[in-house]
Amino acid sequence: MNKSDSTNSPTLAQLKVSPPLAWPTVLILVGAVTTIALSWFLTMNHFWPLWLGVVANSVAGYALFTPAHEAIHRAAAQKPKTNDFLLAAATFVAVPFGKGKLFRLLHMRHHRFANEENDPDHWMASSLWTMPLWGLWPYFYLYTFLRNPALFPNVKVSEIVREIVVAALIIGALWLWAPFYMLMLWLIPTYFAFFLMCLVFMVLPHYPHTGRQDEDPNTTALMRMGQEWLLTPLLMYQNYHLVHHLYPTVPFYRYGKVWKAREQYHREHSGSMIIKPFQLGPDTDRRAA
Repeated sequence: MNKSDSTNSPTLAQLKVSPPLAWPTVLILVGAVTTIALSWFLTMNHFWPLWLGVVANSVAGYALFTPAHEAIHRAAAQKPKTNDFLLAAATFVAVPFGKGKLFRLLHMRHHRFANEENDPDHWMASSLWTMPLWGLWPYFYLYTFLRNPALFPNVKVSEIVREIVVAALIIGALWLWAPFYMLMLWLIPTYFAFFLMCLVFMVLPHYPHTGRQDEDPNTTALMRMGQEWLLTPLLMYQNYHLVHHLYPTVPFYRYGKVWKAREQYHREHSGSMIIKPFQLGPDTDRRAA
């Protein structure tokens, strides 16, 4: 094996180290929150049309998933408290996540059991029949937790209930203040944002959801190669989702470099998971081989 293929190669080792503060992640967070605030102001004061406010908030909400996702994996900063702050900042508008603690626990369970029966994403993301529910997936996370909280000893039911009550009070106050704009600029965009998150982070990267973590971690996700100039920004780097599953603490903007740092190994062990840019999933004959 070449040195560049070693997990201990200097290049790969350096890329796996979290930065003191991942500025690309912070910029996405600040940009998305600013967009949402401006959208409310511009729409309510009739500076731009309502439909544009809906679109802007939906896209900004989708973008917020990336800083939240990075903070979940402690890839947004070196200090745990900084990651926790960034996670809370990215999820405070995303009911029922509150400070993001429950989100972190359920998402880490996805990594531990990717494409297995215990994967909290699997039942919904693996079927196109559940598409109308994709915009509601956080509530299924909540249901998974409340059904068996013993699986998540690091978070108390009372803590999650308290966050939901606070969110309900905020939503109720906003509804009394401006019910129409609350519906059009928060609730509907939130549904669309969650839908996009599910599509980009759960459905497309794992289709057809047959590579199980307990059987071969190298085949749990896809590498969508080609047209990176378009897909990388649109998919928020999740066209390299396999890299994320193999090295979950690597910041998203390093995925391409990490793939190249160990490319020979990746192609040998994950070659069947490399697909064309607009291909839904790997070829059946390649997976069988």
